[in-house]
Amino acid sequence: ARHVGTVVHRQLQRIAEEGLQAWSADRMARSRDDYKDMLSVLGVTSGELDSAVRQVEQALRQTLDDDRGRWLLGGGHESASNELALTAVHDGRFVDVILDRTFIDKDGTSWIIDYKTGAHAGGGLYTFLDEEVARYRRQLERYADILRRMEHKPVRVGLYFPMHQAWREWEPDLANT
Repeated sequence: ARHVGTVVHRQLQRIAEEGLQAWSADRMARSRDDYKDMLSVLGVTSGELDSAVRQVEQALRQTLDDDRGRWLLGGGHESASNELALTAVHDGRFVDVILDRTFIDKDGTSWIIDYKTGAHAGGGLYTFLDEEVARYRRQLERYADILRRMEHKPVRVGLYFPMHQAWREWEPDLANT
């Protein structure tokens, strides 16, 4: 799952940088060997390779078929960055962070997006999503505090789940970061 997530993150970055119009279903199908190569290099065994490739394709297809996914990856956002590495002082110490996706929307709000590529099987999807928000809230609010101090703009954060076309967003409580 970790290696699938790595490849999905790389491909989402590539899609955002190259533009949505460059990524048709046909192009994704033609990229299957690229996904296999990336997964193999990361250590996915030959017996798990086909399943891992299908998961990558599903995550990308789900994202591109989703209005929210297209909004997140689409052009037209100011200061859009992917896999943005930052070093900052937080709570009196240096921290290194990587933001999956960040941009400023048309209303002047800075967004921090974190992709969560794991698949949740079974029932209780909404409970799972809420648990993921609780799990990652502190991390994303730390990112928001760092970005707000750099950009001096309002900040919102969101978790996007490509395998489920699911989204959770909130305005961070920066008083408690």
